[in-house]
Amino acid sequence: MSDADVFRAYADVYDALYADKDYEGEVRFVTDVFSEYGVKAGASVLDLGCGTGGHAIPLARRGYRMTGVDLSPEMVTQAVAKAEHALVSAEFVVGDVRDVRLGRRFDTVVSMFAVLSYQLTDADLEATFQTVAEHLEPGGLFVFDVWFGPAVLSQRPEPRTKTVITREGDTITRAATPELDVVEQTVRVDYEISRSRAGAVVETTRESHTVRFFFVREVRHLLASAGLELLALGPFMDLTRRPTVDDWYLSVVARAR
Repeated sequence: MSDADVFRAYADVYDALYADKDYEGEVRFVTDVFSEYGVKAGASVLDLGCGTGGHAIPLARRGYRMTGVDLSPEMVTQAVAKAEHALVSAEFVVGDVRDVRLGRRFDTVVSMFAVLSYQLTDADLEATFQTVAEHLEPGGLFVFDVWFGPAVLSQRPEPRTKTVITREGDTITRAATPELDVVEQTVRVDYEISRSRAGAVVETTRESHTVRFFFVREVRHLLASAGLELLALGPFMDLTRRPTVDDWYLSVVARAR
């Protein structure tokens, strides 16, 4: 399966599965960070790994000039349709966060929902951080999150099943079976996604997603290597304390030198 195929089946049910995700709360966190570090209203924002626009569209609604990039054409198509439906102006582009070059710089870059954790090799990560650096104005802000290694190793990923009902009345069931690799510093999650209608399964798809987890020293090194300065780091959406083994995600804020 190619990188572009990873979210192909997932794209059709992505919004239904994450309808309970607090996108508005996450956007409030991001805009609070913007305010804390002097990003002005109406600033230009590049959303790397924008998915179906869950963060980009609320940011555009708040007046930020949004450009979203995602590897999945299916996700980008949905993001465009959602922005049009919401009557907000936002640009969405199909591209790989490792090598996309838009030919312009932005006041800020965001990369939310563990997009960086999908960059599995050191070369992938270095290329992605270079993408960030080449698209940021001097002094521009970078806000992102990743899986936090100590929590992953302490809590250990477990099999989970989630069931949701779509607006059309279909039942979507996602069974997730994880496999932790402590040597490669990754978790592979095998998904089986079934759609039922009137009690009968009408479609079943399978995908495997492999996600890398991180340690703080890695994050510092990757930022410094790309010419980015670490400003703040903490548990997800909480920059007031140090992360612990109870915190699965890290939120990170950096700035272009």
